[in-house]
Amino acid sequence: MKKLLVLFLLIPLFLTAQSKKQKVIFDCDLGDDIDDAYALAYLLTQQDKLDILGITTCYGRTDDRARLALKMLHETGQGHIPVFMGRNTSHVDKRANWYADQFSWAKGFDKIKPQSKPAADFIMEQIKKYPNEVVIFSVGPVTNISDIIQKDPQILKKAKHIYAMFGSFEVGYNQKKPINAEWNVKVDVPASQKFVQSGAKITYAGTDVTSQVKLSAENRRILKEKNTPLTNALTDLYQLWGQETPTLFDPVAITMLLHPDLFQTEKRHISVDQQGFTRTSEGKPNAIIGLKIQETQVLEILMSHYLNQKFALKP
Repeated sequence: MKKLLVLFLLIPLFLTAQSKKQKVIFDCDLGDDIDDAYALAYLLTQQDKLDILGITTCYGRTDDRARLALKMLHETGQGHIPVFMGRNTSHVDKRANWYADQFSWAKGFDKIKPQSKPAADFIMEQIKKYPNEVVIFSVGPVTNISDIIQKDPQILKKAKHIYAMFGSFEVGYNQKKPINAEWNVKVDVPASQKFVQSGAKITYAGTDVTSQVKLSAENRRILKEKNTPLTNALTDLYQLWGQETPTLFDPVAITMLLHPDLFQTEKRHISVDQQGFTRTSEGKPNAIIGLKIQETQVLEILMSHYLNQKFALKP
């Protein structure tokens, strides 16, 4: 009887704690570059602060990307988080139809399956259910967001905020002028143009604040030797990626929400030209852009969470 009473008394405390968590959706092109995997791993370690409503996949072979996400969730005991596939765009160009080596890590995985609802419909549903409460992390081409705008041009204004790994504003990938046509922008210019003109509250984590965040060989060694389900998944995917030093573009978008003090930002009016360059111009600001980052502190935070993960399991 006492146990039941204690449980009854704890329920309101649990509900209060849940309600204080920030509701988020993670929209990604997992399996392309390696940074999406590191971003998802970081997101999973933040469940004491974030309520992950779902993961959505975008660009190209969205089914393979979803399978990769599902295996990563299963391996880390987070299979309760739903995964939704975006519209398959593998027909648009050769790169979109590319079978990434990372996909082989989850080939044949079927222990949990993606949801049947299309990613764009899921995101719209959650915004309608929780108006002005949902934060979207957009770390891939904005195909799903374009589909949302096509269905309802006003609904993104009801998202609390969007943090997007998107654009190049003052400097390019090499941290020098001129700017680059950043990948997530140029891969779907019409979608990117719709996105910047959507009227949504957007913060851009462009090349200015992402391209210098590198995962060194020493940090990769430390992660490999940690030998947990999360770090093992990252190590396996890194090895399949087959390149040398990962640039952690996508995790930066998440740290901009959780650690805004580590960034210098500025309000700007942003547009996208026909070549996929993000241009700033005079006019009423329609976005916040990241200009400077304390990359050493950001890397320390990421490594700390990868190594000291404490997942909040589904009650």
